[in-house]
Amino acid sequence: MHVGKAVFGLSPSAPKAAFIERLGPPTAELPLRQGRRGLLYGNSLLLAFEGERLREVRCWKLEQFTEDLFLGWLQQVEPKADMQGFVVDDRLRLGMPREQVSALLVGLEGDGDERSDVRIKNGQQLWLGYGPAPDYHLGDDPGQQVLVSISLGFAAD
Repeated sequence: MHVGKAVFGLSPSAPKAAFIERLGPPTAELPLRQGRRGLLYGNSLLLAFEGERLREVRCWKLEQFTEDLFLGWLQQVEPKADMQGFVVDDRLRLGMPREQVSALLVGLEGDGDERSDVRIKNGQQLWLGYGPAPDYHLGDDPGQQVLVSISLGFAAD
């Protein structure tokens, strides 16, 4: 995926049917807020559409979803794709240490806090969420944060 340019090899303005043709049938289609619909692929990738227009792509590490969040049902959904293959701009991927991610964000407009970063790249909002490495089986140091969620928004034309 390239911010502002391509999502799974398609233009962000491609119709929903083109994404279904490219990725195959979704695991589920979900109603979202503000009348949007989400195509859930496996248990860790969601494409959010407003009508036929892609508005957001979200991916996440699954370990954080529990019954307490009322999303425990996702644990029962078979993974559909290897999310390690979900890469933004050929560099940014789930599981990366926050220090490496921060180096890639230098020069981009935006801000962050202890759990997330929000940046603007090519006119698109990029939201990155972090969690402790041990919670995601990505290390033993509870002080090391790793990238566990990526959301990329697409502005209305």
